Amino acid sequence: MERHLFARYFLFLVISLPVFASGQIEVRLASQCATNNFEMPVLIKNLQEIKAFQLKFRYNNQVLDYDTSYYHNSSFNTTNNDTYRINVNASNDTLTISWASYYGVSVDDELLLSLRFSEIGSGQSDFTWLESESGFTNIDNLQVDTDFITDGSVSIPFNSSVSIDFEQFAKGCRDNSENSGCKAQVEVTITGGLAPYTYKWNDRFNQNESIAYGLCEAPVSVMIFDAGGCIYTSSFDPAIYPAAVYSIKATPEVIYITKPYADFTIETEELYIETYEWNFGDETKAYTENASHTYDKVGIYPVSLKTENIDGCDTTVTITNFEVKELNFCIPNVFTPNGDASNDQWVFKIVDGSAGEENQEGLKSTGISDVKKCSGEDLIFEQHFKSTELTVFNRAGNRVFDCSNCTENWDGGGLPDGVYYYVFTWEGQLSQGTEHGNVTILNGK
Repeated sequence: MERHLFARYFLFLVISLPVFASGQIEVRLASQCATNNFEMPVLIKNLQEIKAFQLKFRYNNQVLDYDTSYYHNSSFNTTNNDTYRINVNASNDTLTISWASYYGVSVDDELLLSLRFSEIGSGQSDFTWLESESGFTNIDNLQVDTDFITDGSVSIPFNSSVSIDFEQFAKGCRDNSENSGCKAQVEVTITGGLAPYTYKWNDRFNQNESIAYGLCEAPVSVMIFDAGGCIYTSSFDPAIYPAAVYSIKATPEVIYITKPYADFTIETEELYIETYEWNFGDETKAYTENASHTYDKVGIYPVSLKTENIDGCDTTVTITNFEVKELNFCIPNVFTPNGDASNDQWVFKIVDGSAGEENQEGLKSTGISDVKKCSGEDLIFEQHFKSTELTVFNRAGNRVFDCSNCTENWDGGGLPDGVYYYVFTWEGQLSQGTEHGNVTILNGK
């Protein structure tokens, strides 16, 4: 009977006492690591699968007033919900740091966060853990043994021997690219503390040298670890300058191989662009504000302009599909200059290389002749050729029309209906040719 009573009593004690997990956590109020403006780090060690904690301590609120917290350890941002982020609250002379999540977090030897206080008086401030109200809970819902450490009191006004400085030696540039503004280069230096130092930047690359590269427009923070066990924190706003904003234009927008010249211009309101680099997509470049270029092959070319402004920021804008086309054209074999505003002039047409079946027989390397049905964009002699010569004869062989480098379409010149014969000679940049054929005038006369 006594044995059963003892067993029940022992079971009651086991159930009633708090259960602790093995593994000693250290949490330290590192007042000796505080920097000017009284920013004091809270350091942690040996956290294993911790899902919640509450930490409370007292300070002298007659000389210090809690301001805010900085540099929260990113390991504790387990979700995008603010409910599961580190929370800091001050009430009179007590500061509470708390956090909870569904997930366990493991941290070896790192900064939990930094606390910034304002100096409101003169005197001493002690920092005292309220251990009975503080603790860590792991994912098994067990409390974990913890050493609560304080470095000691501080004197207010506070004067730290540690200073952290930044020097930016490469500018960042703001543009519309994916890595907008991410070109700044910054070096951090620390005096005081105990060398050697190691570094951890809170940037997209998690860099770990004193110099950080490719920093963006957003503020960036850095942690500096010294050999004495201190972790110092500071932040820096990279200087970011605007890159030029502009568009580029090709005139004409599409060119043909018979006259493959184009003018490329920049359209912008920027006043401080210093250098220009045109790339025409065919391994040739130009370095003027606006440029002209001649192509020697049919194709689609990426044409780009790269600029650099007075702040050293570059911008690149591209026309991705600038096209140099083969010139296939057709010559109508009839027109009706009767004043009805339809087919009143003899207008040559541009067609693409995929002419219909009725046109295939007349398809040549550059032109299409003897085509019954002629449609497409108007062929403008001076725009599409270097030079042209058009001569028209009547049945008797007499010349009835002649023009060199024609700028106007022929309206028949009041000639009577009938069949006329033509010779059309053209010269392009890289080729030349002659087209022969006949054209019929039908105007009811």
